[in-house]
Amino acid sequence: MPPVIIHFVAAQSKTGKTTILEKLLPELKKKGLRVAALKGNLKDYEFDLPGKDSWRFARAGAEISGMTTPDGYILIGSGDHLSKGKSGIDAAGELLDDLDLIIVEGNKKTRYPKIEIVRKEINSEPLLTENTIALVTDLDLSSLDLPIIGMDDAPALANFICDQFFEAAAKLTHFDDAGRPKMVDVSAKQQTMREAYARGEIQMAPETLNRIRAGSMEKGDVFSVAQVAAVMAVKETGRLIPMAHPLGISGVEVEFEPVDNDDDNLTKIEIGVRVKLTGQTGVEMEALTGVSVAALTIYDMCKAIDKNMVIQNIRLEEKKGGRSGHYRRVENNG
Repeated sequence: MPPVIIHFVAAQSKTGKTTILEKLLPELKKKGLRVAALKGNLKDYEFDLPGKDSWRFARAGAEISGMTTPDGYILIGSGDHLSKGKSGIDAAGELLDDLDLIIVEGNKKTRYPKIEIVRKEINSEPLLTENTIALVTDLDLSSLDLPIIGMDDAPALANFICDQFFEAAAKLTHFDDAGRPKMVDVSAKQQTMREAYARGEIQMAPETLNRIRAGSMEKGDVFSVAQVAAVMAVKETGRLIPMAHPLGISGVEVEFEPVDNDDDNLTKIEIGVRVKLTGQTGVEMEALTGVSVAALTIYDMCKAIDKNMVIQNIRLEEKKGGRSGHYRRVENNG
C-alpha cells in the first residue's frame, strides 16, 4: 500500500507549521508509523541551484542526485524518470513507498488531504480550501463542520491522523469483506531481515529456584528442557496461532536470568527469546510464543513442589525490519 500523504498548510508564513510538525513526529513514531517530513512546493533551494554539483548531475542524466553526510542524506529527482503530469510529491511518494506516511509542509493547491493551521495572531479566518480535513488552531472555530485540534495538542493530532488513515484499516486486516477471519496476504511484500525480542517471567518460591539451580528436580535439567521447548514453540507458532504464517526461522536465542530478590522481594526467572529470519512478515508472535512455552515448561517441571508459581509480564521488547521499522518498548510509568 502506498504511503498516505498529508499537507500542512496555512494562509501565510509564521503560523508555526514547522513547530507543530516537530511535536507531531515523535507522537506518530510512538504509534509505530514510519514517517517522512518534506517541505513542499519550493521554487528553489541552494543545493540545486544552477552550477551546483547536484544540479550538474541531474542535467547529466541522473534520475536521482543529491548529497550525503555522515548522519544522513538529501536526494532530488531530475524528473526524467517520471511519467508525464507527475508532481514532485507524486515522485517522492513512489520513492518512499516503504513508509506509512509522508507529511508535507506547505502547498495550499495540493490535491492531497490538507490540515490547515490557523493562528489568531496571524489570521483569524481559515482558508478552508478543497480537501481540508481538519484545523489546528488556537481560535474557537467549533461552529465549523471540521475536526478542531488545539495548537499545542500533538497527541490529539496524532490520534486524529491514525483514526483517519491507519487504525481502522489495521483493525480489519484479519477479516475479509464478509467479516470472516482470514490470513493476511503477504505475497507482495519484499523479503527483508526481521528480528524480534520478547521477555517474560515466572515467579516462584526461593527453594524452587535453588533446586532448579542445583539440577535436583526429578524431571531433569529445567533450563535445558525449557530452552528446547522455546525453540520448538517458535518453529510451531504458525500451527498454534490461527492467523500466524508458517515461517522459515533462521535463528533462535533463549536466555534465562534467575533473580533471587527483585525490587518487590520476589524470586523469579526472567526469560528472553530472540528470533530472526529473512522473510515477508515479522517474528513478534514467534518470540512471544517462545517465551510463553518456556515459562509453561518451567511450571510443568516444578509444579510438584510449587503450584503457586506465577507466569506474567510477557511482552515484546524490540522488533526490527519490515514496513513499520524499528520498535523498542518504552515503559510507561505514569
